[in-house]
Amino acid sequence: MSDKFKSLVSEMDQATLEDLRRSIAAELNARRPAVQISDIHPRMTAAEKEAVTKEITRVLRGPEFGGSDV
Repeated sequence: MSDKFKSLVSEMDQATLEDLRRSIAAELNARRPAVQISDIHPRMTAAEKEAVTKEITRVLRGPEFGGSDV
């Protein structure tokens, strides 16, 4: 982490830091491809099933756990 960013963040109050966290989480979620129903099929590999399961769990848990803000 750059010194400039560390300095900026260290000067923020708790509410501002929380707003920043939510903004970053929303941006990351917007950049992450969403799981589509058509992506789930019987011939999926175990790794694909695990990835889909993790993504569904992440979305269902909500923003407090790194999930969707929607």
